[in-house]
Amino acid sequence: MKLRLIDPVFFSVRGDGTYVSSPRIKGRLKVHPSVAGILTTAVDGIDLKALAAESEALAHAVEKLHELGYLVPMDDTANGELPGPWHEWGALTWQFHQSIRDTPFIRPESEGIDAYYEELRHSDRPANSKRSHDDEDVLLLPRIRTRMPASFQDVLEGRRTHRDFTGDATPLDAFATLLHYSFGPLRFIDAGRMGVLQLRANASGGSRHETEAYVVVLNVRGVDPGVYRYDGIRHGLVPLGEAVPRETLEHLTFRQGFFEAAGFGVFTTAFATRMSWKYRHPRAYKVLLHNVGHVAQVFSMTAAALGLGAAITGAFRDTEVERLIGQSGPDEFATFALACGTPVLGDDDLPVRYQVPTAPFSA
Repeated sequence: MKLRLIDPVFFSVRGDGTYVSSPRIKGRLKVHPSVAGILTTAVDGIDLKALAAESEALAHAVEKLHELGYLVPMDDTANGELPGPWHEWGALTWQFHQSIRDTPFIRPESEGIDAYYEELRHSDRPANSKRSHDDEDVLLLPRIRTRMPASFQDVLEGRRTHRDFTGDATPLDAFATLLHYSFGPLRFIDAGRMGVLQLRANASGGSRHETEAYVVVLNVRGVDPGVYRYDGIRHGLVPLGEAVPRETLEHLTFRQGFFEAAGFGVFTTAFATRMSWKYRHPRAYKVLLHNVGHVAQVFSMTAAALGLGAAITGAFRDTEVERLIGQSGPDEFATFALACGTPVLGDDDLPVRYQVPTAPFSA
């Protein structure tokens, strides 16, 4: 009988050895490099009898992999195409999804919470916000908050994705208010061994608030067009670069039309070490993505309350966006692209391109 690897299988080489894993099997297995070599080079299958004649130790290891499910008969069709969404999203996505399931909060759990806190005490705690240099210029924004008379129900019903904007300049006070509530701290708390933490309008696991905002001003009253980093502590804009053509922003976001007449855009990033300092398990990456969704929702709903319109997209050219905002390190990466401006509305106060169904349809 000849055996073959199940599909998919991943090999990882670390300082302490070589590991094999698959999203079809819980956990991962450390294997000898010679075994990994056989698994990866036997394209026509592994003949157990022939292998035993060559090396009983290798044959025993292969038999064990067969028992654990990593190897199946050549004609086995039970583990064929990837199941469900993973067929479209790919094997690596499925592997990540499976590898973070049931992750313990503290590793190893036997050490307890005190050992965890002791480890944190001896590691450098990342700042709650990116710190500006003393000699770094900053454009301070108005601290007079624009009133938002819309009811919460109005905001819930009025929040929509807007692709069409009038091209009018975004009022400075509304612009400043939107950045404050979306990305700035509202209060601070003393969290003991976790230090002083920010409380922002959006929910964030452990108040890590790893989201940073890079603002591309196009047409905002009183602010020169350009690329800025929003400094939430000083409530200001730190200049990073010159004005960006709308065509460039459309290219970066795959020409979805968001920036053809928007007043400004925001590229959010995750300053990931702010979260990984506290949450040292891979599931934190999943929570990090949840967090930026909370931020984007606050941005969109606040825009609606201010009479503005917003669009949110995860479809952007990562490397080019990060180059635009001056980020290239592995610890900070782009997560969302947001656009905002004065929306073009139809007579029903919906985005102008929305069409209401006029005939029965299958719900």
